[in-house]
Amino acid sequence: MSDDKQQILAVYQQINDAMVSKDTKTLDNIFNDNHKFVHMNGYQQSKQEWLEQIENEVMRYFKTMPQKTTVTIDGNTAILNCNTKIDARIYGIRNTWGMKVKMYFEKRGEEWYPVNASESTSN
Repeated sequence: MSDDKQQILAVYQQINDAMVSKDTKTLDNIFNDNHKFVHMNGYQQSKQEWLEQIENEVMRYFKTMPQKTTVTIDGNTAILNCNTKIDARIYGIRNTWGMKVKMYFEKRGEEWYPVNASESTSN
């Protein structure tokens, strides 16, 4: 596996770990201030709103369970696709959701940064 793919997977794992541990400082450092999250219901959420909802446990992540992850790199851009299961309580409803995560990355210097992300339900 290439170093670039390993770096992207490491960033994705760091995001998952920070979500579960409510480490909003790490999440704040990973995502730029203009980052928009597109949730499975189509709602576009600002980074600040998402971080506040994690801190207030409106969104509480208990466990992430990636099932299959692929990374496709094209020059200084990459796409991570991950079929995952997420055990979370979202707006008062706890469930383990099957999700398809699509995260776009951009390489700046030697580092990879997520620049966009969306998720949808998986069957």
